Amino acid sequence: MGCEILILRTGDPPRRVRERCGSYDQAIITALGSKVTCVVVDARTESLPEPVYPGILITGSAASVYDTDRWIRHSEEFLRRAADRGSAIYGICFGHQLLAQAFGGRVERCPRGWELGTAAVSLTDAALSDPLCAGLPQEFLAQQSHGDVVVELPSGAVRLASNAHWPIQAFRLGEKIWGTQFHPEFTVAMMEGLVDVLTATLPATLFPTLAGVPSIRDQICAGLRETPEARQCLRNFLQFLLTEHASQHTRPR
Repeated sequence: MGCEILILRTGDPPRRVRERCGSYDQAIITALGSKVTCVVVDARTESLPEPVYPGILITGSAASVYDTDRWIRHSEEFLRRAADRGSAIYGICFGHQLLAQAFGGRVERCPRGWELGTAAVSLTDAALSDPLCAGLPQEFLAQQSHGDVVVELPSGAVRLASNAHWPIQAFRLGEKIWGTQFHPEFTVAMMEGLVDVLTATLPATLFPTLAGVPSIRDQICAGLRETPEARQCLRNFLQFLLTEHASQHTRPR
C-alpha cells in the first residue's frame, strides 16, 4: 500500500456550518494538501476496514467518548489493533480523547466549562524534540471547541502542550500516536459558525470565564484569529508519514 491516510469520521459540524465550510474530514484534507491520498470512513455508520493504513486521523465529534454507543467501543478496538500493526495515529479533539481512553486514560466533562474560540497553547519541554511539534513556537494560537477533557493520560504517555483552560492539550504515546485537544484544521470561518451555533444552544453557565459579558458570542468572535502554527501539526504528521514511508522503501531487502 502507498502512503495513504485513513480518516475516521466520528462527527459532523452543525448543518449550517457544514453547508458553508464543509465537513470535519474535508477541513483536514484541505489542511494536509495534495501530497497524500485520504480514505474517509464514517466510524458511526460504516464497517471499519482492516487497520493496514500507514496513517490514521480521527476527527472531532459532538459525542463524548464515555457515551455507551457501540461504535465508540469498536473504534477503540480498531485503534488498538492499528497501533499493534504500526500505524501512525493522530486524534483531534474527540479523537484525542478517544485515543487517551482506548489506551487506558480517562476522559470527563471539563470542570472549568466549555473552551470555545482561539486560545493560546504552550508547548512542554518534551515537545521541543517531538515530530508533531516541529517548527512550532513555544506558545501559539489554536482553535478550541470542547466540553470534555482528558483528565488522566495513558500509562507512558508524554504531555506535549497545555494552556490556561486545561493542562492536557496534546500528548504522545509511544513513538507514533498523538492527540491534540485543539483543532489544527479549523479556520476562522468554521469557528465563527460553531460559535454562532454553540453560544445559541449551550447554557451561559458553561462559559464561567465570560460571566457578565453583554454577549458571549460577540466576545468569543472578537478574539478569533487564524492559527497557522497549530495547522503545522497536520503538516508535520504528514511529513512524518512520508519520511517513514520513504525509509521503508529504501531499506536493503
